[in-house]
Amino acid sequence: MVDYELSENALVSLVHLSLEGLEGVQLAAPGARSVGDVLSGRRAKAVRIERGEEGLTVELSLVVAYGKPIPEAARQVQRVVTDTLSATTGLKVNAVNVTVVDVLLKEEHAAEG
Repeated sequence: MVDYELSENALVSLVHLSLEGLEGVQLAAPGARSVGDVLSGRRAKAVRIERGEEGLTVELSLVVAYGKPIPEAARQVQRVVTDTLSATTGLKVNAVNVTVVDVLLKEEHAAEG
């Protein structure tokens, strides 16, 4: 049996890489904050990962391109992130919670992506 440890940075990098090929969805830029972030005083992060004894819980702040159905985008992101983390780390992913913090016009999305 091989013993190894995964840093939070490695897990966050895997999330970033898993989302690279998705059309019309991107992680929110630093500074984009949800209501929960504002009320709790937390620093804004596009990816938060909590490790529990039972597995990982991932919190994502996303920007979706205008015209892309948000429920479809959220399900796609949840599926891709879960599959990537499970396959590459062997860890159980309990939840991938998605908060859409902004919607961009296609021109804005292209300029930022």
